[in-house]
Amino acid sequence: METVLVVAERTRCDELRKLLPPGAYAFIRAGSEREARMKILDFQLSLVIVDAMLPGSVPEDVSVFAASQGIDTLLVVPEDLAAHAAGMMRGRGVYSAAADRCCIAAVLDAIGVARERIRKAEAQNSRLLMRLQNEKLLTEAKCLLAAKKGMSEPEAHSYIEKKAMDCRISLADAAICIVRELS
Repeated sequence: METVLVVAERTRCDELRKLLPPGAYAFIRAGSEREARMKILDFQLSLVIVDAMLPGSVPEDVSVFAASQGIDTLLVVPEDLAAHAAGMMRGRGVYSAAADRCCIAAVLDAIGVARERIRKAEAQNSRLLMRLQNEKLLTEAKCLLAAKKGMSEPEAHSYIEKKAMDCRISLADAAICIVRELS
C-alpha cells in the first residue's frame, strides 16, 4: 500500500481523501509547512498531496520541496486556477489538479504512466549495463590472452568460447576464469 502525505487542514484533508480511490492508500496528515517538511524527510512516501488553500504558508514551497526529494507531488488548486497552476508548477516537477475527482484521477493515472516508463527505462538500463560489463570482461580476457599467450583477437575469442562450452558456463564466466588465471 502506498503512503500518502496530505498537507491540509483536518477538514480539507478529509475532503481530499474522499477524492482518492478508497483503500488504495495509507494517509498521513500535516497541518503546516514545517510539519510537512519534517514528515517528507522522516517517512517513505510515494505521493504528497498539498492543498493550495493551506493557511499560513506557501503551498507551492512545500510542493517544490517534496518534488525535490524525488516524491511525486500533487498540488490541489481551485478550479479557476488549475490551468495557471499547471503551467507554473510543471517546470518545477509538481503535478497540479483542480479539487475534482476526475481531475485528480487523471493526474494519478499520469503519475502511474510516468512511474511505469521509469521502471521500464531502469530495467533496460540494467540490461545494458550488464552487457557492457560482459563486453569489458571479454575484452580484458582477450587482451590478457594476447599479451601472455601471444594470441590474436580472433584466436582469443575462440579460446574463450571453447572454454565456456567445455566448462558449460557463460562467456562472461569463462572470461572471469581467464582473467583470474592470467592476472
